[in-house]
Amino acid sequence: MRQPIDLYVPNDVRLATPRLTLEPLRTSHAAAFAALLGPDPAAIAMLSHMPDPLTAKAAAEWIELRTGPGGHVFALFLADGSFIGTSGFGGPRDGVPGFGYWIGAAYRGLGYATEAGQACIARARALGARQMVAETFPGNRASERVLAKLGFVPQGPVERHYPLRGGWRRLTFHSLKIG
Repeated sequence: MRQPIDLYVPNDVRLATPRLTLEPLRTSHAAAFAALLGPDPAAIAMLSHMPDPLTAKAAAEWIELRTGPGGHVFALFLADGSFIGTSGFGGPRDGVPGFGYWIGAAYRGLGYATEAGQACIARARALGARQMVAETFPGNRASERVLAKLGFVPQGPVERHYPLRGGWRRLTFHSLKIG
């Protein structure tokens, strides 16, 4: 029998993949977070709720909002200790968690987003999730490819109000059955 979904357990696990360590994202990561993502306005523009400019203080506030109950967001590290981005899920609507990630520019195109996504999906499955959803802004082909590799299927356009991105925006909604 499948366990009921319990996304509100504390995010206190470390996950490992062949090349990455995923540890729960904390405000102590804010300086590295801002240093890696802050100088990349094109990436920030593809993240619905990311402040711009992204300072260490703004990164800490973003982290606080996403790591409370129901938030399973992880800092991604290489074996040498390099911080390369984040990946995670949370904010369940009707029991369905949303998946998201970002990878620093120097680390893109190397399969890290897919590898971290696989670990996050496995963790969501272990918590009882049967489905995950994600959204992409128009033109974000790299994220569409990552989502497709993870098994997400585009479901069509959705309209969302994102004040940090200019108000109402049309995005592509993706879903993944994991149960």
